[in-house]
Amino acid sequence: MRGWLIMLAAVIFLVGIGAEQEEQGHEEWAYIDAEAEEIVALVQSENNEEGRARVQALADELTEADYETMALDVHDMGTIIMSYERLQGALTEVSLARDERLAQALGFHYAVDAVLHPENPKWKETRRDVEEQLAQLRDAVSEGGSSFQHAWNDWRKTFEMIYPAATLRLSPSEREEVRSLVTFMEEHSHRLKDEKEAQPFFDALEAQMIRLYEGDIEENDPSLIAVIAIISGAILLSLSYTGWKKYRGEASRNRRRRDR
Repeated sequence: MRGWLIMLAAVIFLVGIGAEQEEQGHEEWAYIDAEAEEIVALVQSENNEEGRARVQALADELTEADYETMALDVHDMGTIIMSYERLQGALTEVSLARDERLAQALGFHYAVDAVLHPENPKWKETRRDVEEQLAQLRDAVSEGGSSFQHAWNDWRKTFEMIYPAATLRLSPSEREEVRSLVTFMEEHSHRLKDEKEAQPFFDALEAQMIRLYEGDIEENDPSLIAVIAIISGAILLSLSYTGWKKYRGEASRNRRRRDR
């Protein structure tokens, strides 16, 4: 009987320590979050010197914070630290526009907020803006000219701002689902200027963003695979046609040289 009492006391003691550590972890992150929010306000008011000082003061807190208690792994830690370093760089770069500094400040704040509030993070408040920007992208394709590139750059900035917060607690392969599609679109942006050819890209991108906001990212998403397969096939066909034209041109030149 005495042995059971000792074991029960040990369990209660360990549970108490765990609860205390969790509470301490929340307090650490709540402080970082409050500072991140204040940095956003400082950047908005263009008080960059004070903003830099606040960012620098967070260095120790970020490296010493308890990531494990908040269900974060080493990839999440890397994501948050990288977001912090980008903000640090943005406040150091004198020539950077205010909007770009603000995007980095918001991106860091969103990431820290998502640590504390995984069920209802602030970054999800951007959903309407992102959907409107995607609609503008589709419209820009039909309009042609430089309007598409401008719309794409605006959307890409918003995407980069929310990406760290949106991908916390996802596996490396899950967080790459959306990133890989955006990268693919960036590399083949010349193909997005044709309305018909661009449609599967935007359909897949909109589907991926919906999943991201609703917390339903799938590994090996079929819509993404289908788009990449379709476009890759078109690229291979284009390359084959280009190679054939080059071969025919070389053969024609060789014949002319022989005839001379």
